[in-house]
Amino acid sequence: METLTTRAAKDLRTRLAIQEAAIALCLDQGFAATSTRAIADRAGVSERTLFRTFGTKAAIFWYDAFLSRVVRALAPDPDPVAALVEAVRTAISTITPEQWALELGRRAVIIGEPDLIATGTQELNTGATQIAAILTPPLASPARAFDLLLFARFAVAGFGVVPVHADTTPGEWGAELEKVVHKAAHGALERS
Repeated sequence: METLTTRAAKDLRTRLAIQEAAIALCLDQGFAATSTRAIADRAGVSERTLFRTFGTKAAIFWYDAFLSRVVRALAPDPDPVAALVEAVRTAISTITPEQWALELGRRAVIIGEPDLIATGTQELNTGATQIAAILTPPLASPARAFDLLLFARFAVAGFGVVPVHADTTPGEWGAELEKVVHKAAHGALERS
C-alpha cells in the first residue's frame, strides 16, 4: 500500500478544493452555466492551476477520489478478486462524511449532465489500467495480463453504475461494490 508524499497530499487537497467548488456551483447553477473562472475563484486557485490539475471542466467530475484510494490500497496478490475486495473495503473504511457528501454531489452532477457521462471513459480507463498493473505479476503471460485488464475494466465500469442515493451509507455502497468485483471476475449473469 502506497502512502502520500507531501507533494501528493498538496496536489490531492488542490484537486478536492477544485472538485468541491465545481460540484457546489454546478448543483446550484448547472454545468453549462458554471465557468471555470468561477470554479477556480471559489476553490482559491488560479484558472491555470485548475486546467493544469484537470485539463477540462468535465474532467473535474471524473476525478474519482474513491477510485484513487482503491488504487493506493491495492496490493499485488495471487488472488486478484480478494485483493480488489480488500482494497475496496479499505477505501470504504476511510471515507469521511465530507468525502461521502462530495461523492454524492459528484454523482448528482454527472447524472444530471448526459454529456458528462460520455466524457468519463478515459478517466475510468486510467483507473482500470492502474488496477491491472498492480494485479498483474511481472512474469504474467500476455493472456493473463489481458484477463486481469479486462477484470479491472469490468470492475471499474461496474463501480460507476452502482446506484447511490442520499440515504445510501458508505457501508451499503461498499457491499454493492464488493458484489461488482465478484461479478467482474465471474460474469454478471452467473449466480453469485
